Amino acid sequence: MVPENQLNAAPPVFVLSCERSGSTLLRYIIDTHPQVCSPAHLHLGQLCRSLFTSLFYSLGQTMQVTDETTRERLVAVETRRIVDEFMGRYAQAKGKQMWCEKTTENLQYLRFLRDVFPDARYICLYRNCMDVVHSSIECSRLGFMPELAPYVQKRPDNIVAAMVDSWVEKTTTLLEFELAHASECFRVKYETLVADPSQTLSAMFAALGLGWDEELLNAVFSTPHDQGSGDRKILFTKKVDTGSIGRGSTISRSSIPDDLFEKMNRLLARLEYPLVGDDWDNAPSPYVPAEVTTKEIETVSNVDEVFRDYISQLSKNGNAALQGVNGRCKFEVDGGGTWMLTLRESQVMAEAVEGEADCTVRISAADLLELVNGRLNPIAAFDQGKIHVMGDYDLANKVGQLLFGA
Repeated sequence: MVPENQLNAAPPVFVLSCERSGSTLLRYIIDTHPQVCSPAHLHLGQLCRSLFTSLFYSLGQTMQVTDETTRERLVAVETRRIVDEFMGRYAQAKGKQMWCEKTTENLQYLRFLRDVFPDARYICLYRNCMDVVHSSIECSRLGFMPELAPYVQKRPDNIVAAMVDSWVEKTTTLLEFELAHASECFRVKYETLVADPSQTLSAMFAALGLGWDEELLNAVFSTPHDQGSGDRKILFTKKVDTGSIGRGSTISRSSIPDDLFEKMNRLLARLEYPLVGDDWDNAPSPYVPAEVTTKEIETVSNVDEVFRDYISQLSKNGNAALQGVNGRCKFEVDGGGTWMLTLRESQVMAEAVEGEADCTVRISAADLLELVNGRLNPIAAFDQGKIHVMGDYDLANKVGQLLFGA
C-alpha cells in the first residue's frame, strides 16, 4: 500500500522508448506544459533498483515483518519516499505540479518502476524500425552510444543488423509491458506526433488528466529547458516537422539477416507500420509523408548576406545567445570566402578578413545557407561531416546556437 501523502501527489509519468525514437522532442513538448516538468535523462529506473537493493539489505533487515513480500513492499515505499522528496522539490522549483522522466534505459528496470511507483502513468513511444536504424547509424560517426554498443559488440560485422536487433528487443519489451498494463499506458507513434502534433498531444495530455492549448506548440523551442543527455539536434530545432520520416528507406533489406527480418516485420505489423519488402531501398517508400506543396520562404540567399545583414540583425535584436560570449570565430566557406566573427560585450561583428581566431569552422556555401534557412540541423551536419571545427569547440557551439538556434 502506498502512503496517503504519496497517493495525494500527482502521479509521475514515464516516457518509455528505445533510442532515436523522438523522446527528447517529446520531453521538450511535455516540459513546456504549465503543469509538468520533464528533465533530461535522470536514470530513475536504475536509481530505484540501486536504492531498493541498498535499503533492502540495510534498513529492510531491521523491519519487524512476518514475510518477505511485506518487507519488499515496505522497502519499495521507502524508495518512493526518497525519490519523491527530491523530485517533488525539483517540480516545486520549476513551478510545476508533476514530473515526467524519459531515460531510454528505464526499459531495463520496469519491474522496479512498477513496484516503487504503482500509480505511475506511461507514455509508450514508438518509431519505425528503419528510421531508428538510420538515425542510430547517422549519430554514431564518432562512436556508438552506451545503449547501442552491446549490440554492435554482438554483430560488429553488420551494424545495420545490430541496430535492428536493438530495436526488436526493446520494442518487444515495450509492447509486452503496454499489453500487460494497458490502463496505465498511452501509445504515441513518432510519425503521428510530428505529422499531426495537435491531435496527438491533445489526446496524450487528456490521458494524463491535463488540458491542452494549441499555443503550447509555438512555445516549445523558445521555452528554456534543462540540459542533459538526449538528442543534441534538439538544441538547434526550431519547429516540429516531418523531415526525419522516411530516411530509413535508404537502408538495404539485404543487410538484415532473415531471422531478424521476420521478427522486425512482425513487430512492424503489430504497430501498423508498412512491412519491409525485398525491394525496400529500390521502391518508393510507403511511409514518407506527402510533400509540402507550399514553397518555403528563403530568408537568406547568399553568403555575403549571411555575414553582412543576417548576423548584424542578430545583434540589433538583442539575441540572448550573445550574452557572455567573447572570442573570435573564423568561417572558411568553400565558395563563399573567409569571414571573421568577433563577439564581445553582447555584440557581434563580421568582416571578410583573414587572421588568427579562437576557433575555425569549415563549411561549404550551400550547406551554410541550408543551416541559416533552417533546412539543415547543425548537429546532423556535423555528424555527416559537412561541418569541420578546429580550436575552441565550446565557442564554436555557442556561435552555432547564435546563428542557427531556435
